[in-house]
Parts: sequence; structure tokens; C-alpha cells
Amino acid sequence: MKILVDSREKPAAIRQILATFGRRGIEDEIKALPVGDYMEEGKPGLVIDRKRTLSELAQNLLSPDRARFYREVKRARASGVRLIILCEHGHGIANIQDVGKWRNPYGRVTGTGLREAIYRCAIGYGVEFLFCERRQTGNRIIELLTGEGNDGGLGKGGAAGAGTGEPGPDRTAPTTGMPGRR
Repeated sequence: MKILVDSREKPAAIRQILATFGRRGIEDEIKALPVGDYMEEGKPGLVIDRKRTLSELAQNLLSPDRARFYREVKRARASGVRLIILCEHGHGIANIQDVGKWRNPYGRVTGTGLREAIYRCAIGYGVEFLFCERRQTGNRIIELLTGEGNDGGLGKGGAAGAGTGEPGPDRTAPTTGMPGRR
């Protein structure tokens, strides 16, 4: 297996991730990717875009400069690519519901506001949002790209709708049969 890594990823930021790949016997190749940061070679239908913190995610989803992020999201959707945003914030943030508890140290965006923006992006564009501790990132990327583990690559309650009691993109609420209704 070989994982392609976007050339715009900063070497210092991915040193630990690449070391995890090496320890697991997985090759990597640095090259420009049209969408996201990580994909398995020969399998462009699943891409992972890594975000270091909730502050970075808030910047992507809610700042005046968010157009670049949404262009990438739209490009993925138009190409039929399943896009997973993997946020390595840690600090007790394990799923979308936890984002509501976040206290932004840098600006006016609240945890509740960011959580709502995540749900809008997930429902509107089919983007999945997962969360992990930074030390787990390399292994989570491998699990997601290969479908390792019992969750079939969906994560543990971090994807929109998974484990939150809320329907995510393309999911139907169990009682009414209508998207987003109970």
C-alpha cells in the first residue's frame, strides 16, 4: 500500500504521521493532490483533509477566506470523492457534539457556532468530520483509507450523524423517513 501525501503539507507538521506510516510498513509519496491531504494510491474516491485544531477548522468554515475551502469541498463533491475532514484537536473533542464545548482562544467563533457550521457542511456537501488526538493521526489515516477496524472507516461517533442522535449527510432519521426529521 502507498499513501499519497499532498505536497502543501508542511514537513514538520507531518513528521510523526510519516513515521507512523513507515512503522506500519506503508510507503508514502509526496505530490500535489487536487483535493485533500491524504489518499491511497490508485483509489481517488476517498480523500482525507487534515486539520490541526478546531481554530483551523473554524477559519476554514467561517472566516471571510472560507471560499478556498468550499471550492475544494465542491470540487470533491463534483468528482464523486468522499471527503473526510480529520481534525486532530484532541483535548476531549472526540465527536461533533463535543465541538459545542470548545472555547475559542482566538476570536468570536463559539463552539456552538462551529458545530453548526460543521453540520451545515456535512449535510450540504456530504463531508464527514472526524476527530482524534494528534498522536493517533497517522493510524487514523491508515484505518480510514483501508477500512481497518470495526467501524468500516467511519470513525467512532465523529462523523456527522454517527453517535450524535442526529442524521448526517444522506442519512434518514429513523422515525419519519425524512432527512433531518424525527
